[in-house]
Amino acid sequence: MAHNLKFDPTSPEGAEIVALFNGIKEDIEDADGGWNGADTVDALCDWFTRLGIDVSDDSEPIEL
Repeated sequence: MAHNLKFDPTSPEGAEIVALFNGIKEDIEDADGGWNGADTVDALCDWFTRLGIDVSDDSEPIEL
C-alpha cells in the first residue's frame, strides 16, 4: 500500500513524524502487524521528549 502523506517528510517536523513511524514499524510491530501498547506509549513519550515536550508536566495542553 502506498502512503498518501499529508505532510512534507523532508521538513524537520515531517522527518520527526517519519522517524517515529519507522521506529515503531522496525522496533515494535509484531509479525502479525500489531503494536504493543506499552512499547508504543514509551516510543511516543520518548518522541515528545526529543521534541522538547515535558510529558510529566501537569500543565495545560500546548496552545497554538
